[in-house]
Amino acid sequence: MGRIQDTSSSGVVMGLHGGEWRIHASAVDECEVIEDAVSWLSGGSSEISVHKEKSALGAPMQTISVKMKGKQALSSLARLENESLVSIIENGLDGRVDEDKFLHVRLKLERLVQGRGVLSQDSHESVAKGKFKLEVYPGQDSIGVAEKLLMGLIRE
Repeated sequence: MGRIQDTSSSGVVMGLHGGEWRIHASAVDECEVIEDAVSWLSGGSSEISVHKEKSALGAPMQTISVKMKGKQALSSLARLENESLVSIIENGLDGRVDEDKFLHVRLKLERLVQGRGVLSQDSHESVAKGKFKLEVYPGQDSIGVAEKLLMGLIRE
C-alpha cells in the first residue's frame, strides 16, 4: 500500500504526513480491549500511549492514543470499511478538513473493538477520534487532495 498515484495533471504522488487515533475511556471501559483495537487499527507497529487522568468532573479516565507516520497512517485509514469511506466523501469534506490540512474522522468504538472500522454519525456514542495530516502542495486544494486520497482507498 503506501501512497496513491494522483491522476491529475500535476502527477504528484499523494499521501499523508502522519496520523493519530485517540480514545477517551472511562474507568468502567475495558481498556485492554480498546488498546488491542487501536493496535489493530494502527497496524500493530506503533507504540500505544495510555495516560491516566481525571475528567472535568473528577472521575478517573484514560486517554489511549497512537501516532503513526505517513505510510502507516494511510494503511490505518485503509482499514475503514468502504461504506464509511464513501460516506465521508458523500457527506462532504468541508467539515472534516481543517485550515491546518488535517482530515478528522470519528469511528464507532463499539465496532472498532470488533475489528471493524465504521464511521460514527452519532455525537453521543463512544468514538475513536482520528486526525490525519494531508500531504498538500502549493497550488493544491486540501479538500480535493482528501477526496482523491479517499477515492484511491475505496478503489483498492
